[in-house]
Amino acid sequence: NLCSPDGDSIKVFVRIRPPVEGSLGGDSDQGLCLSVLSPKMIRLHSKPEPKVFTFDYVANMDATQESVFSCVAKNIIESCMNGYNGTIFAYGQTGSGKTFTMLGPSDSDNFTHNLRGVIPRSFEYLFFLINREKEKAGDGKSFLCKCSFIEIYNEQIFDLLDSASSGLLLREHIKKGVFVVGAIEQVVTSAAEAYQVLSTGWRNRRVASTSMNRESSRSHAVFTVTIESMEKVNEIVNIRSSQLNLVDLAGSERQKDTHTEGVRLKEAGSINRSLSCLGQVITALVDVANGRQRHICYRDSKLTFLLRDSLGGNAKTFIIANVHPGSKSFGETLSTLHFAQRAKLIKNKAVVNEDTQGNVSQLQAEVKKLKEQLSQLLSGQMPQDISIARDENIADYMNNFLEAMILLEKSENEKKAVLQKVAQLEDLCSKKEKFIQSNKMIVKFREDHIARLEKAHRDGQATLSNTEQDDLIAEMKEELRVLKGQIEHHPRVAKYALENHSLREENKSLRSLQSVKRAQEINNQMIAELERAFLEASSCAKNNGALPMHSTPIPSENTAVSTERLKEKVLQLQSELATAKQEYEEFKELTKKKQVEQESELQSLLKSNQHLENILEAIKAHKRNEVSQLNKIHAETIKILTTPTKAYNLRSRLVPRLSPDGILDDLLDTPKSGDYLEDNIINEPIPPEMSEQAYEAIAEELRMMQEQVTTLQAKLDEEESKNMKLQQQVNKMEHHSTHMEELFSSERASWNNRHQELLAQINVFEKTAARL
Repeated sequence: NLCSPDGDSIKVFVRIRPPVEGSLGGDSDQGLCLSVLSPKMIRLHSKPEPKVFTFDYVANMDATQESVFSCVAKNIIESCMNGYNGTIFAYGQTGSGKTFTMLGPSDSDNFTHNLRGVIPRSFEYLFFLINREKEKAGDGKSFLCKCSFIEIYNEQIFDLLDSASSGLLLREHIKKGVFVVGAIEQVVTSAAEAYQVLSTGWRNRRVASTSMNRESSRSHAVFTVTIESMEKVNEIVNIRSSQLNLVDLAGSERQKDTHTEGVRLKEAGSINRSLSCLGQVITALVDVANGRQRHICYRDSKLTFLLRDSLGGNAKTFIIANVHPGSKSFGETLSTLHFAQRAKLIKNKAVVNEDTQGNVSQLQAEVKKLKEQLSQLLSGQMPQDISIARDENIADYMNNFLEAMILLEKSENEKKAVLQKVAQLEDLCSKKEKFIQSNKMIVKFREDHIARLEKAHRDGQATLSNTEQDDLIAEMKEELRVLKGQIEHHPRVAKYALENHSLREENKSLRSLQSVKRAQEINNQMIAELERAFLEASSCAKNNGALPMHSTPIPSENTAVSTERLKEKVLQLQSELATAKQEYEEFKELTKKKQVEQESELQSLLKSNQHLENILEAIKAHKRNEVSQLNKIHAETIKILTTPTKAYNLRSRLVPRLSPDGILDDLLDTPKSGDYLEDNIINEPIPPEMSEQAYEAIAEELRMMQEQVTTLQAKLDEEESKNMKLQQQVNKMEHHSTHMEELFSSERASWNNRHQELLAQINVFEKTAARL
């Protein structure tokens, strides 16, 4: 068995319960006897001088269940996964929050809410680690988890998973340690199944109400999880087993505070007696740790005998000391802090519970291999397989690092592009909002204008007054200004600007194509080599011309070698020139194809624009005809209103909604003789409702005409907007086509110039080679 690498002293976590109204005799009204100085120090306000205690962790009143679990249980559960035994138990006076810390709220058996305690959270973390180990090891490693739940009530052991059990016995085994005979162990495979076992036992636990706690635990509860793992490697089976004890102790209490009697008094006596034995065991263990010879009375209480391995034995132990900050609980709080301070001095000896099974020869070979590796390490040499593995790890690390850097750079570029796009979209949204606001203002202006016209007609005014006309002109000017601003901030204009920007970026990317860059680099290399060859040839020609007649001539072998070299360079340059020509032709075909597509699109847009212009002219002519008809109807209506005989026949009938000519015929359906009209005027009295009915009929007709005018105006505006959009598209396409033609012509001119230069250099080079 391997000893634990870290310190095995018992760890202590102190948690302060916040005072709650109605608990501990109204502690919310009394002062506090505790204060937290730091995450590891606590001060007790005693007299004459305050006392300061130091622990592994100190949690204030606002500590969460998650923080308590992270500080207390995580390391213990990870040690259990490695084969160590572990124990977590809560100690403190009654009503100090032990059950809440270990299990959660007492009024709920749901272990999935945020206030669940250490035990339910331990299930979740334990099975999370088990699933992770299974994923890493695959089928080569298996786990088995078993749960049991017992309580010690009046110094008798009961199985909470079997309500009929009573008086169970404790036994000691050389390998298993202390265990309960006859306790049910249920196999669980998930946290949900463990929740179910815990919920079943919790419902059977004994609780009662006292003056200090509404639901006081009257027994010590011990929930035990046994974890077994089996790993098979090359016919060698490695078995590890560990136990996790999660203990919720009953709280110490005084009879003068709880006012218990009868059965509750007997329960309190048993609780205090077992806790007193626990304190004596702690004191004896501290004395033994200090070098004194003392007998440790584990068997005086069933609680201490059951937790023997957790107190100075083979386990990692964590004590949660729950204290109440109320001044009335000063004595019990001081006792709890002294108990925790003594327990912190105890040293455990936790070892890994591991057993290896397999073939003897294989085990001997494994031992021999390990001894060789140990001797090599002690002599300063690294084994070959370890060095190879290290080199492979370094190479993998470098590859992973390079991939990570590439992904980081790519993500940064994508982030920049996304941020730029977001900024453009925000700009587009703001322009869209301005466009909507301007539309609202235009609608408001038109509604005001319609309301003013309706009011004028109701008042019987043929024309508007000067003030109203000035107001109307001002509103029209304001509407014109809004429309101009709308044109400037039109969202489609912004959209076209974004498209133009994207097209420019695409053009830039096309210019920076790899083939074009490669062709330019090849051309530059060709030019440099030709210039170098030309300089060499010219220098050789000068040297040959400057030689005296009697000097030694240049050997023909060197001349032949240089000529062959120059011919090879010429062939290479010609092949590179052919490659560049081919790439140029491909680029030329691609550009021509794009130009043809742009021209066809431009022609289609021009045709659609012409068609829309014809439609617009037709709509304008139709509108002019309708406006002239409406003006005629309006004039006839005013004429009818000024004629006294007009309203006589309108007295007893409704005005039909017909065409303007039909309305005039109906309105003028009276004798045409002037004498007859004069007689009617003289002899017939004008009924009182005649004028009102006529005005109502005319107002109705005018309203209908205004609606028609508004509809026609909306259609006209829509057609004008469509025409404007198409015109913008045509302009954009023309600009793009012109730009592409200019680009094509410039590229073609540059390629022609470069081609001519290369041909001239090749001719010069061939002449020089021929001369040589």
